[in-house]
Amino acid sequence: MNSSRIAELERLATALAGGAALELYLTPKPGLVDLADHGSHPDLSLAVMERSIRIVAAYLDELVGSLVAGEPFLYQKKIGLRTEQYLLQSLGTNTHKGYVFLSGMLLIASWRAVSADENAVREALLALAGLFFRAGEQGSSHGRQAREKYGTGGIVQETRLGFPSVFDQALPAFRASIRRQADFGEASFAMLARLMQTVDDTTTLHRGGPAGLARIKRDGHRLERLIACGDDYPAFLRATNSAYIRMNLTMGGVADMLALAYGYLLASGEIAENTLDRLGVAPAILTSGSIANANQPYADNRFGRFTLET
Repeated sequence: MNSSRIAELERLATALAGGAALELYLTPKPGLVDLADHGSHPDLSLAVMERSIRIVAAYLDELVGSLVAGEPFLYQKKIGLRTEQYLLQSLGTNTHKGYVFLSGMLLIASWRAVSADENAVREALLALAGLFFRAGEQGSSHGRQAREKYGTGGIVQETRLGFPSVFDQALPAFRASIRRQADFGEASFAMLARLMQTVDDTTTLHRGGPAGLARIKRDGHRLERLIACGDDYPAFLRATNSAYIRMNLTMGGVADMLALAYGYLLASGEIAENTLDRLGVAPAILTSGSIANANQPYADNRFGRFTLET
């Protein structure tokens, strides 16, 4: 067994959990849980989302073990389904359900890829998506209902196309911002703006229909223009958050893709590991050992978070 490949896999698993933390703490995010409020999710809170991330971290650790042991893909699917059920059972809500699927698929595809090159990973992801969806989509969800009602691709199309929202939209937006000497916060919001414009978010469609999705795409375009012009985009985001709360509008698919992009950038070294240290994210929140123990309250006084708001 190639120890360097295993180390890369473990690094990616930790990075994907870290990506979920970075997404959570990016503030302000319209309609989503962040450091300021719970957005359009009165059933959620920062503490609940942090507990959810610990469960995701344990899930990714378990996937690593399954992959290294050479277990078949069916075993990894079962780990994912069990994690989704555990999230709902322990937290009373599905929190990171979409991210469990997306991060798991990226982790497995990276292990199967012939190299760490982005194109190789995407090729492996395409093959894996074909394998996953061969038997058809299982079960019902708000996302599936929205896809069938509005004829959109959603998370299924994203996976079948090799995560274009991440590789063709979010990552180029982040890298272009960094080349322009933007700081980490501005580069993060540049990713958010791009994803708001390009993700066919079924959580948005479920709550707001096509009009809600069109509103988010327009707001993403305006956010991108405000960033480019050096205008007060945090004020726009705060006002937009208030509007989304009144409209009961959210964008969970955008959040999942942003977390995935953050995770990839952490794993590649394009985001420094000490970014998580600056957030006060102790290793315990990202590597919890087992899903059964991951639901314990996280009590670390070092959790001195900072907002990326400028």
